[in-house]
Amino acid sequence: ALTMLGMGLTMRLSDFGAVFRAMPGLLLLGMVLQYSVMPGLGWLISRHAGLSAPLAVGIAVLSACPGGTASNIVAFLARGEMALSILMTASSTLAAVVATPAITAALAGTLVPVDARGLLLSTLQVVLLP
Repeated sequence: ALTMLGMGLTMRLSDFGAVFRAMPGLLLLGMVLQYSVMPGLGWLISRHAGLSAPLAVGIAVLSACPGGTASNIVAFLARGEMALSILMTASSTLAAVVATPAITAALAGTLVPVDARGLLLSTLQVVLLP
């Protein structure tokens, strides 16, 4: 939280507006790639690496979760587009409420029974309530 606050203090609202004006499709592209490429790779690894079911489910669940503070730190250190990185983190975290249970049910559900509704409710409590 302190790291995110420190990086956020370097930003202005106009920085985020500039991202929407200059790069409107990048946020959407990032979301599509995050919720397709990572889960796809997770599924491939979990299914074709000869892993036990618990490890395969763990990789499937992990690949369905969005990025977080670490990506923002790397963008900050690399002097990348911080506004885009922060918007991606915020957007993917909000989308995770629905996307993570759906993707987890689709991927891990091929290996073990998954209660997608229960996972959705748990994700709502963990992501949105705080």
